[in-house]
Amino acid sequence: MPQLFRRPKAALATALAVLAWGRGALAQETGHAPTDSTVRDRHAAESGPKDLRVGAVAGIGFPQPLAIEAMAVMDGIVAVGVEYGGLPTTTFSGVQTSLWALAADARLFPSRGPFFIGLRAGRQHVGASTTVTIPRLGSALEELSVDSWLLNPRVGFLWTSNAGLAFGMDAGAQIPLGSSVSSTLPLSLEPSAQRIADALGNSVIPTVDLLRVGLLL
Repeated sequence: MPQLFRRPKAALATALAVLAWGRGALAQETGHAPTDSTVRDRHAAESGPKDLRVGAVAGIGFPQPLAIEAMAVMDGIVAVGVEYGGLPTTTFSGVQTSLWALAADARLFPSRGPFFIGLRAGRQHVGASTTVTIPRLGSALEELSVDSWLLNPRVGFLWTSNAGLAFGMDAGAQIPLGSSVSSTLPLSLEPSAQRIADALGNSVIPTVDLLRVGLLL
């Protein structure tokens, strides 16, 4: 039998020396010995978002001709944002009409490409006012308003360059979930004002974003 195994203390000392040398070599190579917390932090960093872009896009479309959205895109898969859109006071058939909407927005890019499936959800206000003539009483100003909660599912495309320039387009449908109507007169005396307010606030209507342009950095 070799002499080393006849001396248990010498064998144990040799094994401990080899183990200490191995740990020292590992620490010298990596700068420090790995610990459980280091492994957990490294795993969390690898599993978190690798690509996060934030910025804003603005666009033109219908029923909100002007819109601006603050957006964040994570790993090219999911985008979330908050959007404000509006229609400046415009006259249709003698009726002054205005509109604004505030909504949360989400997009899913199934293949990490420009194609997305999206959903908006938020609050919209439609205002319509006109002057009506009341027999034997003269003229009076009628103001109608429709406030509604809405959903807007849609599909579209959003391209983003390496420099961060983003542009896109989409189409969908705006679905009112519930609304409240108010008027300065007890009864609506002007059918055109009622029709416009109902069409924009109480009806399912198509939505189109003709062009969206912005920066995502």
